[in-house]
Amino acid sequence: QRVVWNVQRRDGVTVPPGSYQVRLTVNGASQTQPFKVLIDPNVAATGVTEADLVEQYQHILNVRAFSQQVNQLVSRVRSAREAAKAGPADRLTAIEAIYSQLVAWPEGVRYNRPGLQQHTSYLAGLGTRVDQKVGRDAFERLEVLKQDYARLKAEADKLIGQ
Repeated sequence: QRVVWNVQRRDGVTVPPGSYQVRLTVNGASQTQPFKVLIDPNVAATGVTEADLVEQYQHILNVRAFSQQVNQLVSRVRSAREAAKAGPADRLTAIEAIYSQLVAWPEGVRYNRPGLQQHTSYLAGLGTRVDQKVGRDAFERLEVLKQDYARLKAEADKLIGQ
């Protein structure tokens, strides 16, 4: 029997070079064996190091976790926006001011202004297509987006509660 692994986790993130273990269970009996994932020599030839790939992997995980936070905030604000439609107009206006910074706005327009959610999704896709050194600008951009998120979350928490 042979097993082929595409060097990806169940969520599609490619793992970096390093030491791993495989466990095989047959009829209740398990066996675990260590193995190593090596850097692709073609990737190494371009100057990308194992450390670069570990850093890329961590960056992808960080952006994905952050993206989940952003999506949760979008859901909260979207729900509050729907509920506010039946209330005072000034509350709806305040909620929409936050909402319009989180999502592509105005909604339904083909070339609308991307919100925090779209910027985060774009950043999440940058490092997943190829083994590469992550540019410093991607780390800097993530920090800017996290600051925007913190500001918008604080505004939402104040306006609609936690």
